[in-house]
Amino acid sequence: FGAVFEGGAHQGGFEGFGSPFGGFNVDFGGGGEGGQGFDFSNIFEDFLGMSGGGRRSGEKKGRDIKIDLEISFEEAVFGGKKEVELSKVSKCSECVGSGATPGSKMKTCPTCSGRGNMQKTQRTILGAFTQVSACAECLGTGKRPEKLCRECGGRGVRQSTERLEIFVPKGIQDGEVLKITGKGEASLVGGAPGNLYIKIYVRPHKIFRRQGDDVVMKLSLKISQAILGDSMEVETLDGEINLKIPEGTQAGDILKVRGKGAHASSGYGRGDLLIEIRIEIPKKLSRKAKEGVEKLREEGF
Repeated sequence: FGAVFEGGAHQGGFEGFGSPFGGFNVDFGGGGEGGQGFDFSNIFEDFLGMSGGGRRSGEKKGRDIKIDLEISFEEAVFGGKKEVELSKVSKCSECVGSGATPGSKMKTCPTCSGRGNMQKTQRTILGAFTQVSACAECLGTGKRPEKLCRECGGRGVRQSTERLEIFVPKGIQDGEVLKITGKGEASLVGGAPGNLYIKIYVRPHKIFRRQGDDVVMKLSLKISQAILGDSMEVETLDGEINLKIPEGTQAGDILKVRGKGAHASSGYGRGDLLIEIRIEIPKKLSRKAKEGVEKLREEGF
């Protein structure tokens, strides 16, 4: 289930009119974590009954939702589909978000006389401020249905569970965030729905690890294979391949297999498979093997 962002949609300060007060935040002694700031943009928004971007307060965007999604290493490399279940506020299916019983007419809200907001004047040490807030009766729309929807009680939205198929793009990295527009919570008063943000977590693989668009793995060789060279089957993300081990391969050497890494996040091409060589040193040797090693030592190896 998705965790909903606290605080709802982003609120700017008069973004549509280029006001110098947008986002201007002054701290009167609160400061630091947990301190209380004084946001001038809120005063002017309340005064005119608007939220960020010049919208009426009754047209706020629905809340965004953030969820975490764990995928396998292979899904991160090749992409895929995942299904998630979200518990969120959605548009009422009965009234399609209007809050009215189907066929019912809309009338002017008697509480705010159709203005959509209520004014309240307060006197403070800074002077008198008139605060304008959305009408609680009509939720800022200025209209009320003659008959409220029986499913949502006139709110236009209701709590629901939604199953959603997520398309994971090829080459996605651990920690990246996918944004799906309009799949957040529905707006209480008919505004645009919020967005869904999905943070990706990639499970570690027992063999492979990611290095940019390349995939890195370790391969252990016997001493004889390293000295004389060999040909052996090696497991990759695309299945087994026949890998040629050159003569005189050293511990720490990197053998590169082109095009067997991760898909590039840009969507074009793939990285390489980088195979880091390790040399196995046996702890016990037979008498014959020891004699062979002694001969190598006599020859300066």
